[in-house]
Formats: sequence, C-alpha cells, structure tokens
Amino acid sequence: MATPYPSDTAIINVNNALNEALMSYVSPAVAITFDLPDLDNLPADPTLSVFLYEIHEDLQLRTAQARVAVRNPDNNTVAILPGRVNVNCNYLITYWDSPQTTGAVGSPGNAPDNQAIKIMNQVVNAVINNRTLPDVPGAYTRMIPPKDELNSLGNFWQSLDNKPRLSLYLSVTVPIVLTDKNDRATGVIESDVNMEQIMPNGV
Repeated sequence: MATPYPSDTAIINVNNALNEALMSYVSPAVAITFDLPDLDNLPADPTLSVFLYEIHEDLQLRTAQARVAVRNPDNNTVAILPGRVNVNCNYLITYWDSPQTTGAVGSPGNAPDNQAIKIMNQVVNAVINNRTLPDVPGAYTRMIPPKDELNSLGNFWQSLDNKPRLSLYLSVTVPIVLTDKNDRATGVIESDVNMEQIMPNGV
C-alpha cells in the first residue's frame, strides 16, 4: 500500500520531482519551464514546456479511503486518521526550439534526427525510467493518449501557433492524505442521550 502524501504541498512536490527526473535526462542546454511559451515573446533558448493542464481525482483506483476513528485502548482516546485519495496530474510536454535555429516558429526540422526529436526522445527516456518519483512516496508516472479536450488540434494548436508539434502526454498519479483543518479530535467526547418511548393514545 502506497504511503499517502500530505495534501498541502503534494502538487508542488510532484512538479519538483518531475523536474528533477527530466533534468537527469534532458540536455542541460535546454531550459525546462512549467508553463506554455508566450507566443508574443518566445524564448531565445531551446525550451521544454511542461504544462500542467488538468488535475482530477482518479476514480478508477479503488484505494481511496475515508477518514477513520481509531481508539487507543491504553488510554481510551480516539484519534482521527486522515483518509486518502488518488489524484492525477496530467501534463502536456512540448519542445520549443529557438527561432534562430529553426528559422520559423514551430519548425521541427527536416532530418529524422532533428533537434526536436532528440529532445523528445530524452523526455521519453526520462519518463519510462522514472515510473516512480523518489521524492513523492506512492506516485507513479505513465504516458497517456491525448485527452479529448486537447485532441481537437484545430482549436488547440490554433491557440498556440497554428503549427502542430510533437507532444507527449504524461499522467502522474499521487496518493494524497486528506487534511481537514477543522480536525481537533484528540479524545472521546461523551454525551448522555435519554430516550423515552411515547405510546400513541389508545394503546
């Protein structure tokens, strides 16, 4: 059973761990940014865009747990243990070469071993060799097909630069501990309930 991760910084730590995994395989000459490039101000240097476009609960995994109350028989106290849910972080990863190199925005080059292919191959190596993220207990990564909402290339790529490019869709699943800030239970709250049965008239 995977150890759940605190919810306060879970997504931030997934980003940091993914960044470390990519940096270990991707050329140091390539900058890694966790956002889409600004098309009005494209980066001067080769850039790998790692865009977190969706976060949702993984309802296919049946390991989510509700909060449970555990009694300590030694001192007759009750501790509320947080439950956990599995959360998917879905990323769109694209490579953006410098305009000086390509000569045209979005041009992947003509050679079968062009720069875009080389960098994206490095990304694939980083992903398949980091199925788990060491700094995020219980997390695992996988390449996924494009989501329906991103698969409409006519609309999606038009919002970028009108030129489709090689993309990798990555999903990271992380078990996250539920942290209710209102939890204050440190013991048993006792209450007396008196029940009186009232018989209907005529009985």
